[in-house]
Amino acid sequence: MAHSTSFIEAKAFEVLSAAGPNALIGRKVDVDQICISLNVRLHVEELESEVSGVLLVKGAERHILVNKAHNQRRQRFTIGHELGHLMLHDMSKDRVIVDTHIRMYQRVGEATSSKYQQSDSMTSPQEEREANTFAAALLMPKPWVESEALKHDLGDETAITTLANAFVVSEQAMFIRLQQLKIIESTYATSDPGNMRGRQQRLELA
Repeated sequence: MAHSTSFIEAKAFEVLSAAGPNALIGRKVDVDQICISLNVRLHVEELESEVSGVLLVKGAERHILVNKAHNQRRQRFTIGHELGHLMLHDMSKDRVIVDTHIRMYQRVGEATSSKYQQSDSMTSPQEEREANTFAAALLMPKPWVESEALKHDLGDETAITTLANAFVVSEQAMFIRLQQLKIIESTYATSDPGNMRGRQQRLELA
């Protein structure tokens, strides 16, 4: 069953609120505390380079594995993404979801892109989009992003960097979140998250 964006936003805020005040450090959401509140065991492991994260559900056990080689901000998004699968998708039976870089972070192309339709895919394109939406809503809660954005001139090239640092997310993730919330109107961003204001190309949220 597909979930609306408003439902996912509300679910993410519900999870954050239920984790209590210890889940917040300034504007940084403490994903470790979120996992504790949901009785999810978090493991930082050496994984294959293309694997961003793994969600393992076995009986009452819930485990999230994240790639040790990835930087902190990417790991945080991965954890949010796997929590999105856990909170939004069918976990009534034992399940293993292995999320690769392509399936998690693919942004360009139609939802039916062949990059989503790999033979070993354990999720649907819809589930991947929803997990990404959940991760963004969890790490960058709408009311806080809107409040912080009002403090900055978003025409200033340093503003997105400042916001990304406050929420401890990548600049690309923050840029996309600002677009989703219609705080900025531009629909362009670079394909290189390390140089957002370099070469620009059309970005379609998948």
